[in-house]
Amino acid sequence: MLSKIKDGSYVLVSDVYSHRWLDGFGTGISKHTPSSGIPSDDTTNEFSSWVMTETGTNTCVNSVTANSLFTMTTGATEYNGYSSQLKGEAFAAGSNKPFYVGGRFSINDATQSDFLFGLAETDTTLTAASAAHAIGVSGAGFFFAKIDGSTAISFYVYSGGAEVTSIAVGTMDTDLHDYEIYFDGQFVNVYFDGVKVGCTDTSLPTVATTVSLSARCGSGVARILECAWLKAIQAAS
Repeated sequence: MLSKIKDGSYVLVSDVYSHRWLDGFGTGISKHTPSSGIPSDDTTNEFSSWVMTETGTNTCVNSVTANSLFTMTTGATEYNGYSSQLKGEAFAAGSNKPFYVGGRFSINDATQSDFLFGLAETDTTLTAASAAHAIGVSGAGFFFAKIDGSTAISFYVYSGGAEVTSIAVGTMDTDLHDYEIYFDGQFVNVYFDGVKVGCTDTSLPTVATTVSLSARCGSGVARILECAWLKAIQAAS
C-alpha cells in the first residue's frame, strides 16, 4: 500500500503491519535497504557502505543460508565482535519527520552474547569491548540491546551517552525475531515480532544518527548472528 508521508515523499507500507515501511520514494527520502550494501568484513572500510570496528578476529559475509541476508561470526574469545554502522548520519527524530528502522535477527546463544540494533551517533564501541559487558553508546541513540549474562531485551533512548528511557521488549532466544522502530513525527514506537511493546516522546534527542549493529561473544565460544532483512527509511524533507 503506497502512502503519502510528506509533500513529495511516499512510502510503501505493509498490508499486514501498518507500521512497517517496505520502501520509500520521492523528494526528501533517505533510505538504506539491502541494495544499498550490507556490512562487509573489510578492515579498511574501503569497499563497504558500513564502518566495521572490530575486536579480535571475526567475519561478516553475504549469507548462503536460507532466511539470511548476512552472517556475523565472532571470534571465540570473550568480547570479540563488531560495532557496525552505516556510513553517514541520515536519521534524526525531528518534528514531523517520520522514520522507520527494522530488521530480523537471530543469535546462536541467547545468554552469553551482546546484541545491539537501531540508531546511534557515530561510535566505535556500541557495546563494551573489554572489562565488563555493557552498552557503550557515547552519544544519542534509539536502539534494542541485550547484554551478556541476561536474556532480557530492552529498548533504549540515549542522549549524551546516558539513558533517557528504557522499555522492556521481550526475551532473547536463538530464533529469528523482528526488531522495529517507527517514529511518527512525535512518538518513537517500538515493535517486537510485529507487536507494539511501547512508545515514548520523553526528551527525544534530535541529533543525527545512523543505522547501528553490534554483536559480541560472551564466553570462549564463537557467536553467530544472522540477519534476514534490514531496512531504514526517513522522510526528511
